[in-house]
Parts: sequence; C-alpha cells; structure tokens
Amino acid sequence: DEPVTVIVSRNGWGRARQGHGIDPATIGYKTGDFPFAVIETRTTWPLVVIDTHGRAYTVKVAELPGGRGDGAPMATLVDFQDGGKLAQVLTAGPETRWLFANSGGYGFICTLAEATSRQKAGKAFMTLEKGEKVLSPAPVAGNWLAAVSENGRLLVFPLAEMKIQGGGRGVIVMGLDEGEALAAVAVPADDAS
Repeated sequence: DEPVTVIVSRNGWGRARQGHGIDPATIGYKTGDFPFAVIETRTTWPLVVIDTHGRAYTVKVAELPGGRGDGAPMATLVDFQDGGKLAQVLTAGPETRWLFANSGGYGFICTLAEATSRQKAGKAFMTLEKGEKVLSPAPVAGNWLAAVSENGRLLVFPLAEMKIQGGGRGVIVMGLDEGEALAAVAVPADDAS
C-alpha cells in the first residue's frame, strides 16, 4: 500500500509514478499526445476506466507500468468492447461515493467498488442513448449537487434527491432543452465557496 500518481494520456497510455506531489509540467508524453488524467492514488486502489459506451473496466494500479517511460496502451490492459474508446478514468478508495452522469442529463450515485469488474472485458455500467457522452465522474464531498448545461444554466439541489444504484441510466439530473447537453456535475464540500 504505497502512494503513487497515475498518469493517463489523451491517446490512452497509462502508467504510474511513485509518490504524490508530482509537478504535471515534468511529465513527458509521446509526440502528438497530451495529458488526460494525473491522479494521486494508492497501489491498493482500483483504476476504473469507463469507455464511450458506458462500460466499466478495472485495472490494478500496482500493475501499471512505471512512470518514466510512455506506459502501456489502455487497450492492452482492458478488452474494450464493441469499438469502445477511453472516455473517463478514476481511482480512489473502493468505498468512496461518486456521481456518474451523462450528457443526456441522467445520472446516479454509487461507490467506486460497484463500478469495478474482475473481467478484462469489463461490465455494462452506464446506459447511454445514441450520441450521449460520459461526463467526468464527481466525488461526493457534500450534501448539494451542482449541474451545468452547455447553455450555461446552473442547477443546485440536495444530494438526497439523487438515486443510489450500482449502474444503469439513473434519474434526471437536469431537464434539458432540445439540443442542449449536460456539461458537468459536481458535489462539492458543504463549506466550498
């Protein structure tokens, strides 16, 4: 159980560096590739990869290649199904709660453990309609949920109104106008300003 920093590039290359507090400016990438996620975690925690179809895969952080090279392509660490591509990655303690949402305005809350899979082919996790995207998962830190649409509308409501479930479509986070999409969600600490 050691502190490590997981580094995932936009083109889907993953690796882990020992320790926390790594300056992102010191991280190199292949030519034409860019940072996607730099996350401080622990070797015993899972790395959950969610693809463009809402399927969830699990990589053991301790099995990621060392951080000095380019790493390994996520496609060699998990078996992306039906042409799915890397959409989101997250890593934290298995008991932590997260809000998962999609651009169609639906979402749900579950623990990270409920998003993990023992199968290299992953598991069906988020139900998406055609054209919907997986939004960046939000850690549950407080009692209020904030949602922002692409049109700049903001909605804040009590977290208690969200559904807790282990996957699927969830419930409406924000009602959207025709052609509008949900852009982001957050569950900040109650004392956040």
